[in-house]
Amino acid sequence: MTNTEIGKIVEKALLSLSGIENSTKRLEIAMEHFTLLYAEKCSDSLKEEGWSVITRDGYHLKNNLIAVMTKTEETFPELNGVFDKQRVRKMDETVLFAFTSTLRSLSHSSIENIREAVNQLLANVLEGGRMGGELVTPDSVNTLITQLVDVTGGEVYDGTAGVGKLLLEAHAYAARKNEEVEVFAQDINTTMARVGTMHLFIKGVKKSTYKEGDTLTHPQYVTSEGLRRFDYVLMNFPFGFHWHPEKVKNELYGRFLYGIPPKQSGDLAFMLHGLASMKETGRGAFLVPHGALFRGGKEQRIREELIQSDVIEGIIGLPENLFAHTAIPSALILVNRNKDASRRGKIFFMDASHRFQKERRRNYLSEEDIETIVDSFREGRETPGFSIFVSITDIEEGSLAIQRYFDVDDVDSHLGVVTVNSKLFRDSFIPKKELQQVADIYRGLNMPSKSQAKDGGTSYKVIQLTDVQNGEILWDQLQTIQVKDRRKAQQYLIREGDLILSARGSAIKTAEVPEVPEEVILSHNFVGLRPYEGTTSSYLKAYLESPLGLYYLTSIQKGSSVKVISIKDIKSVFVPDPPVETKNQIGQELRKEERKYREAVRQAELDLQEGYKKMYQDMGIGKVFEKTEPSS
Repeated sequence: MTNTEIGKIVEKALLSLSGIENSTKRLEIAMEHFTLLYAEKCSDSLKEEGWSVITRDGYHLKNNLIAVMTKTEETFPELNGVFDKQRVRKMDETVLFAFTSTLRSLSHSSIENIREAVNQLLANVLEGGRMGGELVTPDSVNTLITQLVDVTGGEVYDGTAGVGKLLLEAHAYAARKNEEVEVFAQDINTTMARVGTMHLFIKGVKKSTYKEGDTLTHPQYVTSEGLRRFDYVLMNFPFGFHWHPEKVKNELYGRFLYGIPPKQSGDLAFMLHGLASMKETGRGAFLVPHGALFRGGKEQRIREELIQSDVIEGIIGLPENLFAHTAIPSALILVNRNKDASRRGKIFFMDASHRFQKERRRNYLSEEDIETIVDSFREGRETPGFSIFVSITDIEEGSLAIQRYFDVDDVDSHLGVVTVNSKLFRDSFIPKKELQQVADIYRGLNMPSKSQAKDGGTSYKVIQLTDVQNGEILWDQLQTIQVKDRRKAQQYLIREGDLILSARGSAIKTAEVPEVPEEVILSHNFVGLRPYEGTTSSYLKAYLESPLGLYYLTSIQKGSSVKVISIKDIKSVFVPDPPVETKNQIGQELRKEERKYREAVRQAELDLQEGYKKMYQDMGIGKVFEKTEPSS
């Protein structure tokens, strides 16, 4: 039987259950029957009156099916409780028989064909990327994780296991090395726990345990001495999971000695749980959103403690658009409770965001991509712009933001794409100051909501992102907003001589403020720079648009879906500080060259128009239309 034929059987079987709206329930039903089929082939006692026998007709099918489920649980104790017999009792027997009839051709098939049917079933249902709200880890990422952690025997744990694909990959990786692992899983979702248990069973994992429950508030693997500890912990938890920290405030497991993460983001809560679940020689990997690497507050303090405890071995940035459901980029935090002496006191950072292949609408890691990442990590191979060791003493404010620690990077500038080595600048004797030393830096106004706007107030024009194009403010298109507190509005007013810089979005926009025709407010999408005496906005614009300036600005951008520059970060950007005369000269040169450029573009546009006119006249159609408005 070919994979295509198996796929058609699976599709037909799911179609027969189309009356059941919940796709996860359809998955659970199908997995139950594949499990019974597989169990029958593994036990002689089930062959005589197993699934293949009772599904020959529909008479008493529900009672017979429940009996087979009970006997299967008795034969294979690891399956105890995974079959939903109550649901079987409620099912329409006609629908049930139609479903089993579509699968009967697999009853005489091989174990490998049944496993392939399960693969296609999971791919079919998981095509949307989520099941029951759970994010599904791509196969290539599962492969990468197990190779990075190098699972070679012992006990492997996943506290957010889902259908168990990460644990299965760990099991397969160890098997290829002629090693055996015992896997332990937990998931908050009942369906996930059942499907995951059946999945591990069908794929031949002999030693496995799967428990249901909230990993953060009700960990299931505990002993009289506290949490059970494992050799390896691998987890891809739901990003930004809202949890209940108040429920663990007085626990005795010691999971949150470094601090309790905020309730709106459980990323580090899962990681702390995983770390506490490792043996003293344990290793682990946690797939996280980039925000978990740099968010402030409680999470910053937790990261600072983790960094100082020297358990973080590596941070690897992965490509965006790996997941079917979201394009959000992710990263791996690799931990090791027993680092090699050569790696103590430092963390290996890797930017693998550009290592991927395209497939339809998604990206994936090829075997070559995985090999490059794994080999670089294992060997500790430093490559400019790709990987680097950073001493924990050089990590500031607990930030594990990857780009922050690369001295060489490519930026798209006025000169094209160039490679910037910021370390050469930092280590040079070029006079330099922080941006906050040469300009007053102010933020824009948070835009009032529609309901607030209706409350009235003083009218102001406001500059938003679309109002700045090609380094100029488009005054004629500025919108008007109402600000109730006039005194508050004053601190957001721009002045002639200011430089405005976009603080949101991946594109960096700058514009000098000329004479202001009326009171104009800067929106929260911008940061305003008001140069002190001895510095001009033209000079700052020239520098911030230079390859080095763009490098600094892009390196402090934070956020996954929307890039944001904070005032706190921009204050510490280094700026060359030549004599005042040189700054003025540079500023004048910038204005001169930009003016020449705009004039040249305008002349080119006029020449192009004249060329079109001549062509239309030569066609004989020059008199059938006339110009009514100036060309844009």
